[in-house]
Amino acid sequence: MRHRMILPLLLFLMSASSAQTQRIPNLQRQDLWGQEEKNAFLKHLKSNQIIPPSGQVKEIGPPPKETYAIRKARYITLAAASDSLFTVDEDGRIHDESTSVGPKLLLGGHLFSWIRFYTGVQYNRFKQRKFSGATAFIDHYQAPAGLELALIPLGTPHTRYIILRAGAAAHFFSSEDDKSEFRTPLLGRRGTWNLGLGYEWQIPNTGWRIHLAAEGYRAFNRKGSQRFLGGGGTLGVVRTF
Repeated sequence: MRHRMILPLLLFLMSASSAQTQRIPNLQRQDLWGQEEKNAFLKHLKSNQIIPPSGQVKEIGPPPKETYAIRKARYITLAAASDSLFTVDEDGRIHDESTSVGPKLLLGGHLFSWIRFYTGVQYNRFKQRKFSGATAFIDHYQAPAGLELALIPLGTPHTRYIILRAGAAAHFFSSEDDKSEFRTPLLGRRGTWNLGLGYEWQIPNTGWRIHLAAEGYRAFNRKGSQRFLGGGGTLGVVRTF
């Protein structure tokens, strides 16, 4: 009984030893294989054993996804702007100087989907009465800058916006006449706070919008500086690019 158990055990050990002695040829130098290496490779294939990888193994994964930077929209506004200007004398009385209409140009862009920035220039030419009773022409340049909210009213298409605007503006008044000839002189550089409320409607399937707004401004409260305020309406077109 013992001899019957030893014989199968010896056969198993001999087969395992012969399997271990079968070496796998170098798969990286197949051009140098002789007949012995080729026969060893064929025997290994017939044995259904897994060939262990040799050398550096590089894992090939899916190609990286391409990322693109999304360019935020910019816009330019060209409009006609009315401007009614009022001065305040030392007694606190408000004087209506003049109302005029001039061109206005704004450049802006999106900081976020509904927050935009803007800057630009506006020109108006108005009349101001002098001490002598004569009328002088004043050139009025504005350079506004600030932020605006472009809100879409509930229940309306995404082509209509309510504009809430807030910022500041630099003003420059110039004339051929001297500052001393006016009761409330404005000549020179001034600064104001600006507020505005507007509405924009996009022309379907285009990059154009109709722009309508009402804006007002008030001079910085600086000691010794002429106080003034003003406002007006704006009507024009907006081009998005």
